[in-house]
Amino acid sequence: MNVDFSKDDLHLMDMLLSKAEGGTRVEIHHCSNHDYKDFLKQREKQIGELLTRIKNALAAAR
Repeated sequence: MNVDFSKDDLHLMDMLLSKAEGGTRVEIHHCSNHDYKDFLKQREKQIGELLTRIKNALAAAR
């Protein structure tokens, strides 16, 4: 499935995901529950992968 986004959409998603990534890192640092910490680390990985794809799409759109 392909979905088209405008450059503005990609910039907004980049900003929002970057903020979420930073917040997740802080939450991981303060988390004491091992299972939840693993969940947060997985979420951080997914966010990072999405950010990479968005940045690649922005670079290709220039």
